[in-house]
Amino acid sequence: MYNWLLQNPKNVCVVHCLDGRAASSILVGAMFIFCNLYSTPGPAIRLLYAKRPGIGLSPSHRRYLGYMCDLLADKPYRPHFKPLTIKSITVSPIPFFNKQRNGCRPYCDVLIGETKIYSTCTDFERMKEYRVQDGKIFIPLNITVQGDVVVSMYHLRSTIGSRLQAKVTNTQIFQLQFHTGFIPLDTTVLKFTKPELDACDVPEKYPQLFQVTLDVELQPHDKVIDLTPPWEHYLDLRLPSQHHAALPPPPLRLQP
Repeated sequence: MYNWLLQNPKNVCVVHCLDGRAASSILVGAMFIFCNLYSTPGPAIRLLYAKRPGIGLSPSHRRYLGYMCDLLADKPYRPHFKPLTIKSITVSPIPFFNKQRNGCRPYCDVLIGETKIYSTCTDFERMKEYRVQDGKIFIPLNITVQGDVVVSMYHLRSTIGSRLQAKVTNTQIFQLQFHTGFIPLDTTVLKFTKPELDACDVPEKYPQLFQVTLDVELQPHDKVIDLTPPWEHYLDLRLPSQHHAALPPPPLRLQP
């Protein structure tokens, strides 16, 4: 995209996705950062909102634009290849997702990319229901992940009826996403406040100071991955010079 736009002021790039909003907006925002128009996600996101109101970027979208800024900083960050073990997840205080609005029956799914690799969901009768007086949800995970990681928590519920007639459904409590390569090597805890969580329900279901804590440990050795990350070649070109010159920005115009 950058090379094409730079070749001729008349060249045009058309960016689209299934809904024409989040995915394409992230690409355009990353392009702003790549061209050194902005060094932090905030200004890039504000321009996107100004030109395309209602795109609805999630906290994870903002987090990944932050990764882009780290890669393109004066002293570029080079992501590591160490797997991450998520030992447990703690949620506090208890959210209100059951019918009585005094607790929930939670389970966790863990995905790498779009592939679910682990779930704590079992039979409804065996799932613990947490109440407000419990203070917090604690779920052991002990799962090792690498790359783009998604952690989702759901409330499991059963419709009224006999055991044979009851239907079990779920409601998402929250979702969060991060890339293991951008986690500092000495990290043992990852904390997410409610504004940093994706896919939350109505505000009334979350008590004040709601937060999610992951107890984690980075493994000491790198793990070889099948595909070369997209940043590797670019960082190899940039790293010898700590004070790189800004890329000349191509002409950019956003059409709403």
